[in-house]
Amino acid sequence: MSAAIDMRGARRRFGARTVLDGLDLSVATGEFVAMLGHSGSGKSTLLRALAGLDRDIEGVVRIRPRRSVVFQQPRLLPWKRVLANVTFHLGGPQPRERGLAALAEVGLSGHARAWPVTLSGGEAQRVALARALVREPDVLLLDEPFGALDALTRLRMYALLRELCARHRPAVLFVTHDVDEAVLLADRVVVLGGGRISLDRPVDLPGPRQRTDPGFAALRAALLGELGVSEHPVEVTS
Repeated sequence: MSAAIDMRGARRRFGARTVLDGLDLSVATGEFVAMLGHSGSGKSTLLRALAGLDRDIEGVVRIRPRRSVVFQQPRLLPWKRVLANVTFHLGGPQPRERGLAALAEVGLSGHARAWPVTLSGGEAQRVALARALVREPDVLLLDEPFGALDALTRLRMYALLRELCARHRPAVLFVTHDVDEAVLLADRVVVLGGGRISLDRPVDLPGPRQRTDPGFAALRAALLGELGVSEHPVEVTS
């Protein structure tokens, strides 16, 4: 398989409701793809199928077997310290050393023996990233991983995620509701609508990406238009 993710005619029904309806999607090794879509459009359904958590999807779904998932909530085990969370069920040699190296990568070298309850939201999500990347996945699936973080923490996490992905080179599928987030992070942005990919656009912007770049604004407008969102200013009357 040349692509790390390859879906052809993917279909998922829940009773009479069809959520994915003949969806085609391909993600190359090392490519960062962001997926946008309204709530209920099937983004999380697609991600669960790729993670192996939903076996009832129809069609062709091929994905490299070594994959990791990062969810919106860190989902750390509260009864295990940070390092033990990172290395939980980690196979192979020297799990402790690899776990410590992963924590160093996300800037948490001094937190190996901390309990999850003592971490800030951003720190907990960095532990979740370390837990995902310590397994050296071919595919990294992210389901709105920064949705619960404040704006400043999110900006720091964007830079960290791009750095980590550039270093490890997994294929990334990043599900988000945030159009700016998608354009800031991704090599390519797709929009899910009607159970299929309705728009697929590369992000050909120089780095570091700036919201003030005319190309950023144009792509943002195209994505919002595909999502049916208007940016007309709201008139407030007293």
